[in-house]
Amino acid sequence: MYVDLSRAQAWDVVRHIEARAPYRLCLLAERMRDTEGPLDQMDASLESLVPMWEWFTAIAVAGYPDVPSDVPSTYEPLIVAHAAPGTADLQRRAALLREGLMHYIELVVRRIDPEARWDLWLQKGRIRMDQHQEPVIRLSNGTPIHAIYLVTGMARNAVKDAGGSARDRRALRDQLASSLPSSWRRRRQDEESSVLRPFLSYAGRTPPALVTSSPLAVLFDAPTPAPAEPFDDVGVELLLAVGPAAGLDDPRHFAPLPPDAVVAVLTELDLTHEDGRPVRPRELLEDGTQLFAADGTAMVETIATDGALRALSVEPAGGGTAATWSRIEDGLRRLAESLGGHLASDSEGWPEP
Repeated sequence: MYVDLSRAQAWDVVRHIEARAPYRLCLLAERMRDTEGPLDQMDASLESLVPMWEWFTAIAVAGYPDVPSDVPSTYEPLIVAHAAPGTADLQRRAALLREGLMHYIELVVRRIDPEARWDLWLQKGRIRMDQHQEPVIRLSNGTPIHAIYLVTGMARNAVKDAGGSARDRRALRDQLASSLPSSWRRRRQDEESSVLRPFLSYAGRTPPALVTSSPLAVLFDAPTPAPAEPFDDVGVELLLAVGPAAGLDDPRHFAPLPPDAVVAVLTELDLTHEDGRPVRPRELLEDGTQLFAADGTAMVETIATDGALRALSVEPAGGGTAATWSRIEDGLRRLAESLGGHLASDSEGWPEP
């Protein structure tokens, strides 16, 4: 589903998720309070996920009783379009409470890593699965936490598998912990007051339009946009490097590229991080750093080994225009030639120096 969004539409989903957080946490707190759940234990510690999951699975197995179905979840357009007869209300209740749990996981992650943020998960290469562009919680070390997939998958498994491990009260804590660096898992977390209870103050507030209208509606009730202007190099990956063809198998055979010179050209070509931040020279020394053209024409990815930038992988990103692609390709080709290297496709043969 997320793969079918434009990049701008995918970021609209992120902004929607960020805006809905207090309202979904309020709903979660209300249900926990009204069912005499462990509301006061919800201090955003990893251990708090144990009573949270024990409470949540019982609610899920019971069919999410008393969760309102008149509040539109993010997935309302999908439910309307594809819900099996007689299941729409159940799916609405499930979606809303899962969204609340997802945001509680966000609070847990932020207690461990205050610099964590919502971001997009971008799949490398030309083949794109449905999860491409899915919103994730990005840790400060770059690790993505697939909170949507985690909550949805575990909740469904808990309902289906009565004797399975998904209903183990420690399952959610253990699953989230497995995504964190081992040193972070061992950090001592003293018991604190409930971070969930204060969100009860949002009860009765009118959410902004950004929250009540799902950004996924564009997939179901909007006309299909006209395809971008085709260009000759669609589907052809290019590589910028200095050195012999052996570098295609082992990048250490490529000569190091000067980060300052490369950054200057990337900035001139308007290639930036996904959120629009300009790239810094030191970021080019990290393998797998991804940069994008603003209109979605191209993605540039770093290939780095032994603390040095060895090459840039360039590929079409599924949008934009021929003019933008040509500008980017020409600029990178001039950079390659100025360094005594090449910008070429390995499928067409890599020229020797």
